Amino acid sequence: MKNFKYSPLTGSKQKVFIAGDFNNWNTQEYELTEKNGIYEINLELEKGRYEYKFIVDGNWVIDESAEGFAQDKFGNRNSVVFVGRKPEKIEHRADDFDTPDWVKDGIFYQIFPDRFCNGNHKIDPDFSEWYYQKENKLSPAAKEGKYNFIDDWYNTKILQEDDNKHYLFYGGDLEGVKQKIDYLKDLGVTIIYFNPLVQAASNHKYEAFDYFKIDPHFGTNDEFIKLVKELHQNGIRVIVDFAFNHVGVGFFAFQDCVKKGKNSKYYNWFDWHKWPIPDEITQDFDAKKYYQCWWGHSIMPDLNFDLDRKHPEENYIKDQDEANVNKDVVRYILDVADFWLNEFDIDGFRLDIPNEVPFWFWKIFRRKVKSIKPDAYLVGEIWHNAAEWVTQEYFDAVMNYKYFKDPVYEFFIGNSSSENFAKIIKEGLQKYPLQATQAMMNLLDSHDTFRFLQSANGNIAKLKMAVLFQMTFVGTPHIFYGDEIAMMGGHDPDNRRPFNWKFEEDEDSVELRNWYKKLIEIRKDSISLRRGNFEFILAKNNIIIYKRFLEKDELIIVINNNSEDRKLDSRLNLYFDLLTETTTNIIPAMSGLILQKK
Repeated sequence: MKNFKYSPLTGSKQKVFIAGDFNNWNTQEYELTEKNGIYEINLELEKGRYEYKFIVDGNWVIDESAEGFAQDKFGNRNSVVFVGRKPEKIEHRADDFDTPDWVKDGIFYQIFPDRFCNGNHKIDPDFSEWYYQKENKLSPAAKEGKYNFIDDWYNTKILQEDDNKHYLFYGGDLEGVKQKIDYLKDLGVTIIYFNPLVQAASNHKYEAFDYFKIDPHFGTNDEFIKLVKELHQNGIRVIVDFAFNHVGVGFFAFQDCVKKGKNSKYYNWFDWHKWPIPDEITQDFDAKKYYQCWWGHSIMPDLNFDLDRKHPEENYIKDQDEANVNKDVVRYILDVADFWLNEFDIDGFRLDIPNEVPFWFWKIFRRKVKSIKPDAYLVGEIWHNAAEWVTQEYFDAVMNYKYFKDPVYEFFIGNSSSENFAKIIKEGLQKYPLQATQAMMNLLDSHDTFRFLQSANGNIAKLKMAVLFQMTFVGTPHIFYGDEIAMMGGHDPDNRRPFNWKFEEDEDSVELRNWYKKLIEIRKDSISLRRGNFEFILAKNNIIIYKRFLEKDELIIVINNNSEDRKLDSRLNLYFDLLTETTTNIIPAMSGLILQKK
């Protein structure tokens, strides 16, 4: 029996199939089943080597976590699986390089701006901008008048009912973040990771219209400058999310192309397949037949980095000399990075879908960023083994889906054994150099996944165990806004609910937030948790025991993922539990201990 899993790039519902040598590439025979945002299937396969791909909403998708890859007949790649035998496999360790120390000592807090706090109702979306008008033929939501402002901050039911998910707004803004700085400091946050802040039509802002302007319904450029300064004064760094693979249909260069066609000086900024675009856009308009766009979404035209290659071929090129570089596009993006680092004084970038941008570009981007701010942080959104990207040439770290989120989910919520959990965790620690591992963004969930508590069916004990591991593991803990107060959320946009500022009325929410606070305090007080070595002592019978140590500082962490209490090994009786500040010989059911020698 061979298990295949697909982790979607977004939290929306999708139709996922798998096809390969094992079924003569039949695209409709094997459909994957979705559970809590992850799609999987078990197939009975005979021993051998098989090539395959996923088919996601009609698009062919490589399984980037596969055991190997092979070229297909179209010049792209297939994933490869070996059944009954292991392939010869050589792992390449990344080179040594410096990563920012402030990240290693930090606590990430991810804010989806429209949903965190509405501090200034005067700038609530009113949809008066040109790009919300019905004449905007490439914006289906504008054409159909589907933009809506939800004036009841606590109305979350609509997020589970309305299909028009990216065009519902709640009015969160920069002023709201400013008003909650004390809340963030009290929790222990030291780094804010903002989802995109640039001007765009959607609530998520991933389809940039203007990279040099804060969306007017979040605030102004001056307000952001002041906010960053105030956050810095309060010991909080700032990284911001950017998508450079694609822009929005309101982006100045794309609009110029729409108006002038091949006469536009920006025509080669995009991959055009057919021209002109129809004067009247109907429901059956298939944007990808006219221009390359992200996953076929008409509102997100892809940028063209290589004048000799189309997507996705251009993405695999590592040597700049082998590419016909679109210098104008590259120069523009570098100017964006310069602007945000110098004008706004941000501390780094979270880079959206960087594997859909050429390798060679990220070398140039890193050199530019580090030349302006040497300790700036570069973290990529890569869901699989990212050893190729985590080097001195590309990124400091990645969002650690593959070697943190996935195994944590499988152990604490799924059916994975403690032995398998330890195996995958150790494998992940070997993939990257220590300084990169210490700067990994270790997340339990995000704006692209189910919330962890939702996947755990509301079982707070499971979340608390996962957070205990997160706060005591190698790498930087990441909190998705509201997880600390037991917020739930399933498919996008339900996972992006407005923050529940009435959380103090709920005892469970308050207790969970205190759990986060306690763990963050312990982490900040322990150099071994932030910079120390990691070693498993035991992984058996749903119990894991590991130690973190650096010089004379040593802690032993015990987690009992069973529904009954367990007795502590007598050799640990000389230890003191930092969580309860008592001595104990019992490991509580569905809980754990942080032990320090008396």
